Amino acid sequence: MSAKVQYERTEEHALIRESFRKYLDSEVAPLVSEFDDQGVFPEKIFREMMEMGYLSTMLPEEYGGGGRDVWATVVMSEELSKCCAGLNTSAFGHIFCQHWIDMFGTKEQKDKYLPGLANGKSIGAIAITEPGAGSNVAGIKTRATETDDHFILNGNKIFITNGNVADVICVMAVTDPDSRPRGISTLIFETDTPGFQAGKPMKKLGNKCSPTVELAFDNCKVPKENILGTRDRSLIETIEFFTFERVTVAVSCAAVTEAAMDACIEYSKDRIQFGVPISTFQGIQEMIAEMATDIYATHCMVVDLLTMMENGQYDVEKASMVKAFAAESVNRHTSNAIQIFGGAGYTTEYPVERYYRDARVWSIGGGTTQIQNRLIARSLLK
Repeated sequence: MSAKVQYERTEEHALIRESFRKYLDSEVAPLVSEFDDQGVFPEKIFREMMEMGYLSTMLPEEYGGGGRDVWATVVMSEELSKCCAGLNTSAFGHIFCQHWIDMFGTKEQKDKYLPGLANGKSIGAIAITEPGAGSNVAGIKTRATETDDHFILNGNKIFITNGNVADVICVMAVTDPDSRPRGISTLIFETDTPGFQAGKPMKKLGNKCSPTVELAFDNCKVPKENILGTRDRSLIETIEFFTFERVTVAVSCAAVTEAAMDACIEYSKDRIQFGVPISTFQGIQEMIAEMATDIYATHCMVVDLLTMMENGQYDVEKASMVKAFAAESVNRHTSNAIQIFGGAGYTTEYPVERYYRDARVWSIGGGTTQIQNRLIARSLLK
């Protein structure tokens, strides 16, 4: 697409994209329909991607990472989202765990956990959402009660990506119930801890090969040294983290929109109705043009925000804007893609129905569109 804004900032970024695309084309793409049909997490392929360094591009080299910038991660995510959005969802559950520890961890914590998260020995996850606290993060109830040398963790988390396959989870819990909405901390949790239980993967509309589960913590002992960042300050510290999360969601949305658009362009040129290709119909052209325009707009916003982040600036309002815009765009455009394909688009013979199903979660996960709009309006009206 000629109007596309490139995320590559160096020749190395372009080489990462090329090598990763070749790997995905040969090893992953032929199996994506099978992953979707079976709804099973392809752990072997996931660990292979970790071992090859594709899921640790931002980590410092001293911990086994690529030592690169955020642009390398964005390039990787764009290619993986086009190929298999479910695998990309699991990839970012893992990357977010890495990133959180790298941002706020002590040297001892980084030395202990980051090498395994980089080389494929440990899969990561983050656990924030609860049955009674979704977009309202300050309303979580999972409790970490302090003892002499441990915290005792009790509570439940829900809709946790990678929760049943993770070895390390960053868990947000209440450490000072009298200081709400502060008084919330993050703990690095090892899933072989007694009292921990992960439920079976939920059956979902899309992203079927990415496991989403409920977690239960029953008197789980967590060493005090596993507090991540400043105690009782997680809600404040994670503003930077949530900005990064929302930008990467927008990258995935634009990538799936592009995959849908490419499929529509190819199909509309081949599909003959009334004696001509449907690509000659004005209504079809309008839908494809709108896809291209929104991809371009999302890319521009992402580049702006990532450039700010490189300079240490984290704009919550703009992050909410790009996340809400991209999520609503991909939902509209994948729906239109099925419309362009007509009856064929409603079958599993073509990938557009999978794009449609996979896209739906992005208006919900990472903060709903309604919450993003509330954050934007609150910033403007304060």
